[in-house]
Formats: sequence, C-alpha cells, structure tokens
Amino acid sequence: MVQSKRLVDALKETLKSRHITYAEVAGHLGLSLSSVKRQFSTQRFSLHRLERICDLAGIDLLELARLAEERRLRVAALTEDQERQLVSDPALLLTTVCVLNRWTFERIVERYGFTTVQLTNLLVRLDRIGLIELLPAKRIRLRVARNFAWLPGGPIHRYFVDRVQGEFLSGEFEPERDLHRFSWGMLSDPSAAQLRGKIAEVMDAFDDLTRRDEVRADAAAGTCFLVALRRWEPTAFRSFRHSNLADAG
Repeated sequence: MVQSKRLVDALKETLKSRHITYAEVAGHLGLSLSSVKRQFSTQRFSLHRLERICDLAGIDLLELARLAEERRLRVAALTEDQERQLVSDPALLLTTVCVLNRWTFERIVERYGFTTVQLTNLLVRLDRIGLIELLPAKRIRLRVARNFAWLPGGPIHRYFVDRVQGEFLSGEFEPERDLHRFSWGMLSDPSAAQLRGKIAEVMDAFDDLTRRDEVRADAAAGTCFLVALRRWEPTAFRSFRHSNLADAG
C-alpha cells in the first residue's frame, strides 16, 4: 500500500493540469466515484492502482516521484530578510514581479531595457534566494508553490501600503475596462467569514486567469487587483460616538 501525501498531491496536481476528473479515474479503475474520492482523501493506494492512474494521466511513477520532490522544494513564502532584500532594490523587485508572472528573459529585456548582463545578475540573485532556478539558454524555472504569498505585514506588504497603494487608488479608473467600488456596511462575524471565503475564491480566479493568459500576446503589461476587508470606521464618524462606545473601539 502506497501512502505518501507528497506523491498523492503531485498526482492530484497532474490530473488537474490534464483536465482528468475523479469520475474518469473511477471509470478507468472500475470503481465508484465515492471510492476514488475516499482513496484520494485518505491518500492510500495500492501500487497497482497508482500505476493505473499514472497510465491514465500519461505519466510513470518515476516522473510522479520527481514531481513530488519538486513540490517539496517549492517555496511557499520568503523570510522577512529575503523580502527586505527585494524591496531594498527596485530593479530586483521588478524582476521578481516579472518572473512570478512567468515572463521570459527576452520579454523582460524588451519591456524594461535591462542589459543581458544586468538581468542575468538579477536572476542569479533570485536563484540564490530560492525563488527561481536559472537554467541554460536564459530559461527561468519558478520554484514557488501554488499558494505562494508575501508575508502578512512583512516588508513587501508594507512597501505596497506605503509606496504603491496610494498611487494605484489615486489614478484614473476607466469604466469600460476597470472597476473601483467602495462599500461600507454592518457585518456580523459569520457574515464576514462567509465574505472572506468568497473573496478568496475571486482571488483564486484572478490567479488562474493570469496563469492562463501568460502566453497570450494581448495580455496587458500589468493588471493590479486590490481586495481589502476590514472592521473599520472613518475617524470623522468615530468622533460622533458616545464616549463609552468610542473607548470600546
């Protein structure tokens, strides 16, 4: 019996990338859909069944094991010191944003005018940090996990709040292309939790669409998506509270 979270996670990712459903796996194995879902949930497969699923996905066990090891090596987040390195050098931060959006070496040079030597040196620094692997022929392999995220309240977040957010919000929003809305209301804790879940779904959709459009020539050079949900009241409104309520926040 094979039981390995990394191996099963790599298999799930492979099936998803090749648009193979659990129902198709069930039909291939001659099992019920609920049985297949249970095996993926418990992460327990016989070697024979694992090989048959790999056959359906067009991958062998050796390749699956390699993918599982790559998943282990993927970076889910940087340290605070590493994020600080990025924000201290605008050129390095720009290069980071480009590679996270899967831009090629040639596209970065064409867009921003780095020399080959300058960009190579920047990419070498990102390789040392562990964000990418710089391959021969100037190819760039990302080493970040699917759930990669900046540190909450970390240097990148503070850089965005201090230097980018104001500029972003103060610019012109084109009604035919952009969207800028602000809503204020009263939410209970359960409703706020429900809304956070829906926001997370929209953020996932944004990530999926950006990955899909990486290879499209008509994709915009940069599209920013800002979402914020916070229990907050404008200072001008707080000044009208009764003193005991104001103290309570």
